Amino acid sequence: MSTIGVDTGGTFTDLVYMRDDGQIEVAKRPSTPPDFSVGVMDVVEAIDKGRNVLGGLDYFYHGTTVATNAMITGSGARIGFITTAGHRDVLPMMRIIGRSAGKSEIELKQYSYSDKPAPIVPKSRIKEVHERIDYKGAVVVPLNEASARKAVRELLADGVQAIGVCFLWSFKNRGHERRMREIIVEEAPGLHVSISSDIVPAMKEYERSATTAVNAHVAPLLTSYLSKLQDALRKRGLGSPLLVMQSMGGAMRAADSERRSVNTLASGPAGGIVAAKFLGNLLGHRNIIGADVGGTSFDVGLVVDGEPIITSTSTVNQYTLLAPTIDIVSIGAGGGSIAWADLGRLKVGPHSAGADPGPACYGRGGVQPTVTDADIVLGYIDPDYFLGGDFKLNRALAFKAIEEKIARPLGMSVRDAASGIIEIANHHMSDLIRKMTIERGYDPRDFVVYGFGGAGPLHGGAFGRELGVKEVIFPLGNISSAFSALGLAVSDLTTVTQLSDYALAPFDAAIVGKHFEALEKEAVESLKGGGAKRGKITLQRILELRYKGQTHQVDTPVGGGAITSKTLEATIKEFERRYERLYGRGSGFREAGIELVTYRVLGTTHIQDAHLQKLAEGDSDPAPARLGVEKLYWRELKQEVETAIYGGKIKPGMAFDGPAVIRFEATTALIHPGQHARIDSYGNVRIANKSGTSR
Repeated sequence: MSTIGVDTGGTFTDLVYMRDDGQIEVAKRPSTPPDFSVGVMDVVEAIDKGRNVLGGLDYFYHGTTVATNAMITGSGARIGFITTAGHRDVLPMMRIIGRSAGKSEIELKQYSYSDKPAPIVPKSRIKEVHERIDYKGAVVVPLNEASARKAVRELLADGVQAIGVCFLWSFKNRGHERRMREIIVEEAPGLHVSISSDIVPAMKEYERSATTAVNAHVAPLLTSYLSKLQDALRKRGLGSPLLVMQSMGGAMRAADSERRSVNTLASGPAGGIVAAKFLGNLLGHRNIIGADVGGTSFDVGLVVDGEPIITSTSTVNQYTLLAPTIDIVSIGAGGGSIAWADLGRLKVGPHSAGADPGPACYGRGGVQPTVTDADIVLGYIDPDYFLGGDFKLNRALAFKAIEEKIARPLGMSVRDAASGIIEIANHHMSDLIRKMTIERGYDPRDFVVYGFGGAGPLHGGAFGRELGVKEVIFPLGNISSAFSALGLAVSDLTTVTQLSDYALAPFDAAIVGKHFEALEKEAVESLKGGGAKRGKITLQRILELRYKGQTHQVDTPVGGGAITSKTLEATIKEFERRYERLYGRGSGFREAGIELVTYRVLGTTHIQDAHLQKLAEGDSDPAPARLGVEKLYWRELKQEVETAIYGGKIKPGMAFDGPAVIRFEATTALIHPGQHARIDSYGNVRIANKSGTSR
């Protein structure tokens, strides 16, 4: 079986081609905003080389930032929104956390300047319709079809390209929303319609409204992009399905993306954690810190006990959405992060040079110094061998940018300025990982770091050592640069179904079982609609539980088999265990009562048997891969020292001590002084200190 995964990032577009013999090929090209499909076709061309690779594929996977960019830039569809009479202000009011949701610590310190995000739908395009369903799902006020048609016609006159619908308590009774959709289709055939009871049938009126509005906002743009891309791929010979990565991991058919566009908002970063789970299964790693250092951002997610952590909510552009997502936190600390002097202090990020103009060394007009420029100045990156020599960098421009913007204003040498930029970026990364582990009840010393992305191997050795993790791994060597694309290429099809039905413990096993049975049936039908066979579908049950009176829930897995009182008691105990891990020992209080808020089923169908080629480990002597020696500056030694440089002929079994540099085609790996590197049978670069651990 052969697959391709293409991940479109803010700076580069990565492609991984998994051949049916277990070998992997990688290609990397600059992303091409605003039309990212051009970058996808560029990277396909780079891997094809006249072989008609697309014609022999089983699946083509894509991780896209189209929906995310539409949210951030406000470039999505012009939408209207229809809601229950009296609830027009739900979206504009948000919750008070809307002023701070998703903001960095630096931004939060300027709270007096904080504000709500620009509305994706202004109040003038939010219409009220007379109808009312109560909390039990009973119709209190029938849908007034005259007011419904009037609302639609007013929105159409205002030039909307899509309409979102969210009625009160619609997750208990979908009738009014579905009739509303029929009316919209009658009035405007072909117009995109998002209804909340299809997208997110769950409690929390604001979050449900926001999720529906965001889906309506991004769906027309995403579906248009995917249609254009699919046509281009078909012309190049693609005969296999086009699949789109979802934020919760796993793919969906491109044809399903219109209804579930909101589920693609973190599709790219999710791929890296899926790849970490896949490789971790091969290496026997159950606890993994996935650290993706890209050109624009630094993304961190965890694999715990062999599974990615999935959260029921996500935040995009300050909107809190009820969209299941692999729990990934990002900061502006990538290769393109801009360094700047502020009142005599050196700072790095969160702003990025992006793909255009990019770092100063790209020679595309950028004049701001970046982390990549610092790596060039310190000699870690070979400017003549970036992307295997296909993309030449300009060291003189990097030197000039750091000298003019940092070194002179701060009264320091260019070398010290570049070294300071790298150190600050590494500390930002370490701090984020601490927040993702220690602040959530995990000890980083129980984890292995997988450092990937274009700049992951450049920085992983530094922040991994600072955290004291068991081991730092640059997964699959050269392929670590495109590791997120690998995650796409090994993905299964997934879907999620959910409903809210409040209950207070002790829960009725019959009711819980009935709800899960309905959700499982819905998940199976969705996956079978995509071609899945029932025997290959797995279903995971989750309950959102909380102590009575609290606002936020804790996702808690429910065991398989029939739902019994014993099953539910075990689930409650697991909830309390997870709660105390998050908030500290003794923080739980069962006497307050435990509330059940939402049921969720994650359905997965296994569609492929991806495998990696495993080679025998040979001689440990790395001499055949040695390119030479260069004198490089290492901040921990406070001096320049002779550093061994290794190249693409690195083989499984080879081992050597730092300081050393491995220059792959698509990335560069640093082995710091005091560290030891070994290449395993899959080509992973495994880093520990010379005593055997990196603590």
